[in-house]
Amino acid sequence: MNKHPFLIIAFAGVLLCALSRIPTAQACQICVPYPEETLADRLLENDEIIFAREVADSPYFFYQVEVLKGPGVSRSLKMFCDSATRRKLRAIPDSVVVLARKKDERWYLIAHADTGFQPFIRTIVSRGEGWSGLSDNRDRLRFFSRFLHSDDERIHRQAYIEVGRAPYAMIKDLAAEISREQIYDLLRNYRLIEWQNLYILMLGQSRETDDLDFIRDKVQSAARFGSTQNLAAWVTAFIESHPDSGVEDIERLYFMSKTRSDDEIVQVLTSMSILGSQTREAPLDQRIFKLRLKIVRSYATLLENYPEMAGYVAKDLAAWQIRAHTDIIASIRERRELANPSSIYAVDYYLSAAPGFREARIGK
Repeated sequence: MNKHPFLIIAFAGVLLCALSRIPTAQACQICVPYPEETLADRLLENDEIIFAREVADSPYFFYQVEVLKGPGVSRSLKMFCDSATRRKLRAIPDSVVVLARKKDERWYLIAHADTGFQPFIRTIVSRGEGWSGLSDNRDRLRFFSRFLHSDDERIHRQAYIEVGRAPYAMIKDLAAEISREQIYDLLRNYRLIEWQNLYILMLGQSRETDDLDFIRDKVQSAARFGSTQNLAAWVTAFIESHPDSGVEDIERLYFMSKTRSDDEIVQVLTSMSILGSQTREAPLDQRIFKLRLKIVRSYATLLENYPEMAGYVAKDLAAWQIRAHTDIIASIRERRELANPSSIYAVDYYLSAAPGFREARIGK
């Protein structure tokens, strides 16, 4: 079955290394699918930070207005500033640019800040000691969660990215701090539709009947029209808010149908992977364990109707160290139904490692 043993061994080593480095609380890949450096990251990685303005009649020379971190500067600084930022400085007299540098390196421009944005930056710099590089720091997350309903789009965006890249378990914990009214206000704002995933996940923690009906209607509508807009988030919220039947309902809506698009199936699988990858500190949370087994069981239907998705299934089963569906996955591999090299490698690794995993009892 394995015709490329050296490639498989190499891939297995890489995947094993990656799996061994996965933290117990993985970042949620629904809200912010790809890593994005935040304003706080850029600020906190520097040793010196100042507010500055351009010297009158001296283009590209800047004088210090306020010191936020470090000793400050005693003379003007020469540096490039893009034309759009220079126009903002001229049009908004009380605005500044944020300049920063690491020790003994060159100064660079981080952002333009008007009077509404400046306090936000000051607070990040003053409170951020110990935050650097930590997207799962509770103090950092609670700070930014207070700005999730800010009317200032720049502040709102920074808060969204900070909270949205947190581990899913922390997002769930923060849900109680955002009121239902605020969540619905944000969901009704179509200007923010690309930012709604986070609030959909938070709404999924509700047990209010109206919220459950609202979430169900959204999922059924998405399935009816083949919509993929925020689908992974809606599916996650649906399963969370309907713990007794949610996985089975999604299986019927998506995995049992043979007419779903690749985009639909991938988004549903993203949701399943996030939910199945949840962990809790000991003792073992039986609800999460049962949910994972339901998801694993649903993968049998998926593989029957969408064999090309075997790579996604293999990666989840390997990460969860569960032995299941090995016969059908091996059959898919032998029938050469996988076109994506990464899927082939994932399947080969899983089939090689599965004998050492715990067998899942997934019978109906």
